[in-house]
Amino acid sequence: MGTYNLSGKTVLVTGAETGIGRAIALRALADGANIAAAGLNTDLLDETMELARDVGPDERQVALPGDIRDVAQVQKMVDDTVAKFGRLDAVIANAGVMVVRRPFIEVTHEEWHNVMAVNLHGTFHTLQAVTRVLKAQGEGGDLMVTTSSNAVRPSPMASAYTAMKGAIQHMVRALAVELAPDMIRVNAIVPGLTQTPGTLSREGHIERGKKNIPMGEVMMPEEHAALVAFALSGEAPQMTGTDLKIDGRRTSA
Repeated sequence: MGTYNLSGKTVLVTGAETGIGRAIALRALADGANIAAAGLNTDLLDETMELARDVGPDERQVALPGDIRDVAQVQKMVDDTVAKFGRLDAVIANAGVMVVRRPFIEVTHEEWHNVMAVNLHGTFHTLQAVTRVLKAQGEGGDLMVTTSSNAVRPSPMASAYTAMKGAIQHMVRALAVELAPDMIRVNAIVPGLTQTPGTLSREGHIERGKKNIPMGEVMMPEEHAALVAFALSGEAPQMTGTDLKIDGRRTSA
């Protein structure tokens, strides 16, 4: 770790308790950024911060418990980040929930509305609150959102999840156009099947998924974190509205 220079940048990462979000927060910290690690599960968020103490100094990190479904809690995350570090340069809107795989006709209203409330509405709340800060600062910035290869190449038995991730990717494209005059870049992180506590907890999920990956291996969270660090580094300042894929060629097979 530590390839890109993120010194002086402040990065808010939602869903930082584990998996891809944790890896992104730790990589950004290692590359010199201030990190605000946000999440709902306080026990897992504490674990992330324990790891962070071995990566960077305490003054460059803060934990922000909160639920992105609640607009007021999201606003508090953003306000607390600015209060701690004096500014905000980027957000990684990574928080989300997985869903039980089941046929479309068996998806319950509760399951549908929950995945939309967390993954879609929560992402909207997060991006809107951060965009207001970036526009007020007038110095540009980065909005990055974790979507999924399912948004590009859908899988069966995942209708709610696929619909939600597709909606997020189109929101990324729309915002990339709207916010370009403000020099705010908006990009989608598009992971293929990635080894996380969530995917490992679903019996047979990794083994089934590997069959659809031409390169034959699942991704690791650190791969996505490295790509995010590059995107935040400013080395490609015109990169916006882009799907940043690491998926073993799943979506192009």
